[in-house]
Amino acid sequence: MLTYEQETEMRCRRAREEALEQGIEQGIEQGIEQGIEQGMDRLGALVGRLIDAGRLDDAKRVSEDAAYREALLVEFGL
Repeated sequence: MLTYEQETEMRCRRAREEALEQGIEQGIEQGIEQGIEQGMDRLGALVGRLIDAGRLDDAKRVSEDAAYREALLVEFGL
């Protein structure tokens, strides 16, 4: 049998653990969303620069070929 204080302490501990888990999950979700947004911004900038340079075939290829996309991101300093 638990005392009132022990029961209250257990409830508080559980509540803190649940809040921590929720905070971690929320942080992970926000990090994923930010990463996706940054990736889209990088790709958009790359495609814009390729179009400005008249490299339309490269713009198409980077949409399909991840390794080539990474190489051109490096080439353009993105």
